This record gives sequence, structure tokens and C-alpha cells, in this order.
Amino acid sequence: MNPTLAGLLAASAVLAFPGRGARRRLETAVLGAPRGPRWRVRLAGAWPTALSAVALGVVSSLLARSVVLAVLVPFGAWRGYRAWVAHTARLAAEQRRAEVIELCVTLCSELRAGREAREALREACAGACPDLAIYLAGPLSAGDDVVQLLRNAAGTPGLEALGALAACWQVADGGAGMVAAVGELADGLRAERTQRRELEAELAGVRSSARLLALLPTVGLIIGSGMGLAPVPMLLHTGVGQGCLALGIAFVLGGVMWMNRIVRAAEALS
Repeated sequence: MNPTLAGLLAASAVLAFPGRGARRRLETAVLGAPRGPRWRVRLAGAWPTALSAVALGVVSSLLARSVVLAVLVPFGAWRGYRAWVAHTARLAAEQRRAEVIELCVTLCSELRAGREAREALREACAGACPDLAIYLAGPLSAGDDVVQLLRNAAGTPGLEALGALAACWQVADGGAGMVAAVGELADGLRAERTQRRELEAELAGVRSSARLLALLPTVGLIIGSGMGLAPVPMLLHTGVGQGCLALGIAFVLGGVMWMNRIVRAAEALS
């Protein structure tokens, strides 16, 4: 293996793994503001990770002298990246749901204190949802339609309950009747959050079992190496071993995807 080539590939892998802020600046400088179809926007945001995954696969293949790693390592890195992105999106959506509940509670308090509806919404957003407050600051000051603003914001994952808040606003027309409606909405959102947490606790065992089963092949490799059987060189440097490695990874990945589908179906029925 050429040391210069290995060094260049390793450096490209490091440089292609920027943080979230660095990636956003890099996209703006090189690609400009991503526009076009959703798949193209996603590809524009993920190309540094894809590049680094390919570079990591090439380096691993050269170091281990195994061609199969040039395919399996990038594929595993990409799947891990997608899982991390999905997990981060779920956490962000859950945080937004909690902020919406706090927004409804604060809005009720402000309305009970005699505040005008627009001013109460502005103050509630500033205390509970800073991002939403920035989005609504200008339109609220300009006198734009609050119902339409809330419905537009409800398109963001985690802020879906703003659509119900918009309905409350539309029916009560920002009047005193909003206090009871928004209070009931807050109670309903709390109950929904409690139900969602109970479901997650019940499904935690399923997820843990599936992850444990997915790690068992790795444990088997470690045990085999300890017994002097050398399973890793056989998997990486023989045709039969490489086929078994690819087939085993496919089975493990299929099992994990099946488990995720079952969990999503259970969540959809709740």
C-alpha cells in the first residue's frame, strides 16, 4: 500500500466529517442554498458524509487487503449516519412537542391575566418556543393572519399541534373563549405525551432484544478468535468467507429493519 495514498485518503475522510455548522457553511459556499426536489436537497446535505464513507472504505480495504471492505464499510457508515440523523430528528421533534405544550400553558396564563391575544401569543412564544417566536415576531407586529401563520408552522415535525391551536384561535377569534379551548388542548397534549412515553417504555424491550441479537455474530467472532480459529482472516480473504460475511450482514440488517417496521406499526396504532 502506498503510504502517501493512504494519508491522502485518511485526510479526506477527516475533512469530509465536519460538524453541523461547518457542513452548513460548506454547503453554502460550494453548493449555494439547496434548491430543487427533496431528494436533491437531502443529497446536497449528505454528500460530505457519503464522500468520507467511501474514503473510509477504501482505506479499510487497503489496510486489510480485502476488497469486500470497500463495499461493506461505506454501506455500514452510511446506514449509521442515516440512523443518527433519524434519531436526532426524533429528539428534536419531541423537544418541539414539549415546547408546544409549554406554549399552550403559558398562553392560557397570559390570557387569564387580561393580555390581548396577539401580545399573549408573542410572550408565550418568547418564553416557550424561541424559534417559533423569531418566526412569528415580524408577522404578528405587521398584523398578519395568526391562523394561517400557525397552520404554516404546523408543517414542521413536532409542531403539528399548532394546527389545533390555529383552530382554537379561528373559532374563538382571539377572544375570551380561547382560554378554555387552549387549556383543553394543553391537557390533551399532556395525555398524548404520557401515552407516547408509556408506549416507548413497552417497546424498549423489543428494541433491546433486537440490538442484542444483532451483536451476537460479533461476539461469535471474538470467541472464535480467542479459540485460535482465526475467523476474521477467513471472512476477509477467502471468497467463501466474503460471501458469508455479506450474507450475514444482509440478514442482520434485514432483522433490524423488520424490528423497526414492527415498532413503527405499533406506534401508528397507538
